[in-house]
Amino acid sequence: MKKILMLFIAVSLAYSCKSTKNANATTVASSVEKKIQQTWILENLNGKIVTEKDFSVLPKIVMSPSTFSGSTGCNAIKGNLFSKGAGQIQFLNFTSETKKCDAKKEGEFSQLLKTTSGYSVENNKLMLSNQFGLTMSFKKG
Repeated sequence: MKKILMLFIAVSLAYSCKSTKNANATTVASSVEKKIQQTWILENLNGKIVTEKDFSVLPKIVMSPSTFSGSTGCNAIKGNLFSKGAGQIQFLNFTSETKKCDAKKEGEFSQLLKTTSGYSVENNKLMLSNQFGLTMSFKKG
């Protein structure tokens, strides 16, 4: 009986430590800054101004505290946002429709969102960057 009781206590302690660790990990990932929680329309992709020749309709991102949605110019996209603090952001669990589109730059746009790690906001413009530098800029939508 003592062995069973000791085993129960050990399992309970291990589980409670794991639960605390998971709870702490969740609180570290805070929601994104309020100033970027809005609709953004793509203006610049890899240093080049985008036009409707590149996309059927200009891509947009709608950001909330912990999720995003929008469009690649043809296909709807959505997923989760992750931030470790001001200036840091990741687009996680990225999902997209798979309609056939005429958007020449759609794949490039999607790939750059997936590799985004940082952002800044200046003069009502959102700039996204990855480990190599600035990748995209958006205007308020």
